[in-house]
Amino acid sequence: MYLEQINEELKKRGQHGEICLFGGAVMCLVFQSRDSTKDVDAIFAPTSELYAIIKNIANEHHLASDWLNNAVKGFLSSRHDVRLFRKMSHLDIFTASPEYMLAMKTLAARTYESKDVDDIRFLLKYLNIRTVDQALAVLERFYPQSRVLPKTTYLLEELLVHE
Repeated sequence: MYLEQINEELKKRGQHGEICLFGGAVMCLVFQSRDSTKDVDAIFAPTSELYAIIKNIANEHHLASDWLNNAVKGFLSSRHDVRLFRKMSHLDIFTASPEYMLAMKTLAARTYESKDVDDIRFLLKYLNIRTVDQALAVLERFYPQSRVLPKTTYLLEELLVHE
């Protein structure tokens, strides 16, 4: 609904935009592995115009001001792997590939107050990954080994070896 509203606002302004979704939004919309997410992690362009539209939608619908935010920028890989999810008249929506999602979620390795562990479990099964080495190989396709913290390996061991 809100993405359609963004499209309509861009149409009124005679502009075209792009949004690339990550995190919980992808888990909900693409994989339908869960029902909700607390916010929408994305990168988008044109940035200033979309910030204004996002703020207006937040005000109109009484949403948190960061309901759609680009805080995910710190986890983006230079080997970006995204796919077109939906093309609207004035808005193209892309989503991270399953492999990229797994890499981002395992790199963050958030285990508390997060749905990341369930998402990682789902993505491991979806991608038919059965060993820590297979999971790390996916992660290293997107990020240098120096960015992979021990907590990531420990989490993968817990999910793949001890279950």
